[in-house]
Amino acid sequence: MSDFKSELGFEDCWSNPNGGRSVRSPASGGFSTGKTDQSEEGDASPGKQSAGGSSSNGAGRSDTQSASISTTDKARLARVVRGVPEVMVKVSKPAKMDKHGNPIRVNRKTEGARVAAHLDYISRNGKLALETGLGDVLTGKAATAALCAEWMQSHDEDRANGLASDRTRITTGIVFSMPGNTNAAAVKDAVLALAQQEFGGRHDYVMALHTDAKHPHVHLTVRTVGNDGVKLNLRKADLQHLRDTFAAKLRQRGIEAESTPRSARGVTRRGERTPVYKIRQRGEAVAVDKAKQREVRRDVSDHGGQLSDRPWDRAIVARRNRVMTTYSTAAVILAQSPDPEDRALARATECFAAGLTDVTTERAALAREVTVEQTEVRSRLGQVRSEDHTSAREQGAEKDVPDPDKGPGRER
Repeated sequence: MSDFKSELGFEDCWSNPNGGRSVRSPASGGFSTGKTDQSEEGDASPGKQSAGGSSSNGAGRSDTQSASISTTDKARLARVVRGVPEVMVKVSKPAKMDKHGNPIRVNRKTEGARVAAHLDYISRNGKLALETGLGDVLTGKAATAALCAEWMQSHDEDRANGLASDRTRITTGIVFSMPGNTNAAAVKDAVLALAQQEFGGRHDYVMALHTDAKHPHVHLTVRTVGNDGVKLNLRKADLQHLRDTFAAKLRQRGIEAESTPRSARGVTRRGERTPVYKIRQRGEAVAVDKAKQREVRRDVSDHGGQLSDRPWDRAIVARRNRVMTTYSTAAVILAQSPDPEDRALARATECFAAGLTDVTTERAALAREVTVEQTEVRSRLGQVRSEDHTSAREQGAEKDVPDPDKGPGRER
């Protein structure tokens, strides 16, 4: 009998649904998507076994007996079930409308104004220091303005050499954030190491740490056209790579952090866009909320009081089932280990997987609110009608009008 054990794969849990496809422009940013930080995470095994053929209820136990979990996956599983903080990495998109509501046309002039305003913003009008990819520290508005002028000159050279056009964004802004109780200096140091690894020598960049908000975060502003003429074009896989790298750099500095997809944590709803989040923070009404409510009302009304099924709703349920199956299979494997820490992780994993049953989307939540609201309206209408009927009876009795509910109303 062979002692060979295949490794259980966690692709359904820790990979994005489209994570397997290659990036449209492999040269963008010099990323190697899907590759973990070798210094901390180790090599991924190509022979991992999918959890699809195993059962979480004991059936198929022979499969799990011949499977194992790598040290890297075991450590990540422990972090996931403990609920360690998730890193946040997002690309800040330039405004499409000006303050008067007019569309902004992308050209050299508008881009120059945008970059100048952006550098002023991340430097807090020169009050915060900006650190460049060369290690220079820029302080004051004059230094920020000089950097902006230098980048504009480089942009003009790129346009003259055919490497950029009038519609090329001069910079790409990336925000790295962690929860409020995270050491801000460690966050900055992790982003600095990430920037040197991913952009150093290829793209000019500056970064600034902000601690005056709810969460400590770093603004990393990268010049879009690289020194080799390749434009930075971040895709979804690139962002996941940045998340993985950021989390690894934080862990190397003693900060617990993870970078799993939402589905691995039982989350079905996307985070709010920054403009919407800021509007809600100010206590103002968000127009997109009303639009979503109107759409759900129409959908419920058009389908006899039920929310219509969408393809992505079925995909969410199918993916969640695969995630729960993988975690349950991992729990079975760990429960068979002679190591008490593995058995403790098996129990924690079982509890974690048992809590992943909710797949309510934002549309479904809004539909429930609509149903509850309609039920309350019908209840109030029924109560009003009942009160009107009772009042009519009382008025009829006062006028000696026969009650239609009590016989023909004539004396015998």
